[in-house]
Amino acid sequence: MKMRFRSWTTLLIAMLAMGLVTGWWAWLGSGTGLGTRSESDAASFESAATSSGAELDARNLSSSSAPKPGKTTVQKRDALLESLRSKLEAATVVPNEALLTFRSEEARDRFAKQAAAYGLEILDSIPQLNTARVRYGRLEDLRDSIAASSGDFANVEGNLWLSIPGAAPLPDPNNQGGRAPFGQGWMNAINATGDRTHWGDNVTVAVLDTGVLVHPTFAEGQITHLDLVNDGQTFNSHGTSVASVIGGQHPQAPGVAPGAQILDIRVANAEGYSVSSTLAQGIITAADRGAQVINISLGGYGNSGILAEAVTYAFQRGAVVVAAAGNDAYGQLAIPAAYEGVISVGSVDANNRQAYFSNAGAGLDLAAPGVGVVSAWGIDKIALVSGTSQSSALVSAAAATYLAWGVPPTGMAARLKADARPALNASGAATGVGILMIKPPSGR
Repeated sequence: MKMRFRSWTTLLIAMLAMGLVTGWWAWLGSGTGLGTRSESDAASFESAATSSGAELDARNLSSSSAPKPGKTTVQKRDALLESLRSKLEAATVVPNEALLTFRSEEARDRFAKQAAAYGLEILDSIPQLNTARVRYGRLEDLRDSIAASSGDFANVEGNLWLSIPGAAPLPDPNNQGGRAPFGQGWMNAINATGDRTHWGDNVTVAVLDTGVLVHPTFAEGQITHLDLVNDGQTFNSHGTSVASVIGGQHPQAPGVAPGAQILDIRVANAEGYSVSSTLAQGIITAADRGAQVINISLGGYGNSGILAEAVTYAFQRGAVVVAAAGNDAYGQLAIPAAYEGVISVGSVDANNRQAYFSNAGAGLDLAAPGVGVVSAWGIDKIALVSGTSQSSALVSAAAATYLAWGVPPTGMAARLKADARPALNASGAATGVGILMIKPPSGR
């Protein structure tokens, strides 16, 4: 009996001690705020406790660290990282750069405020497209920034390398190999004859290229210069050649539409290289400046959502966009020539054969002289030049001329195709519907 009495006494003392400790803990929790919750927190806690049937300690709920990411979350982050790698680590894009397009201006502003915290640097932006060009050190940092606000992003892509068309194409057995130069005869070949003084009057043609040098073939005040590269280098003469074919006024380096104004927007450096973000900015700048025709004698290969959006932006503002097909003798077009709505232009030689360098294939609209075309070069020279760049410039000049004659921009592609002459020695895939031929309306 004495042993049983001691056991009950011990048990009673233990129960009293437990009650005192429990009461003290409840008082401490209410007095210090430890374990205090909002109504929503309390509801969540109650739900979790009910569903699990477990006794949860309020102290653990309030003081525990954030839960470790679950397996699904880790898998999503890994998948996002792999997706970014495939887009941003390709050889065709600028290393450690990303083009981020946001769903709204507010989303872009939120990103700008937090970018530095993730080790990201905003290099520039294109507000019209809600896009920012960003430099990152570690791809994981970019991944974490995107994952934290995934709903803010409409697109992520690499900054695609672009260039003026090269001069050393790869051999293509389907290419017709045309090499006969036009020389001074290229004007007659497209029916750009007679008095052309007013061809292109009151039309602005934007030349997105390597920059246009001061040259005697241009009239004073005919060229407006904008430099989006700003690298301090001497301009490559490629842009001068293209601009002279459009609007040159000197008899030795004439242009098809000498009445046109030239908006020179430099988007490529002295070596002829550019990137998709700079070209996109150039297209938007040209459209905002009121250019009715935008000539793009450069391009590249790959996907660029930002470039496609910039072209759409120009269309919506009534611009005609003309682009070179490329000089790689490929059976596909470079971008942006490959985009829907862009007038894509290949090259032929003086025998109406596809030029040995000219790209071809599905989507090619038409061809124009592109072998041995006379143009301005440097600050005081002329040269025989070859390429789809010059062919594109001829079509841009024709578009400026038709606009001056009252053809609407929405009907420009159809008009150019309708007036083109058949390329008897070339297939449709090689030259599109045919070769550029300007047909003035009666009385012109």
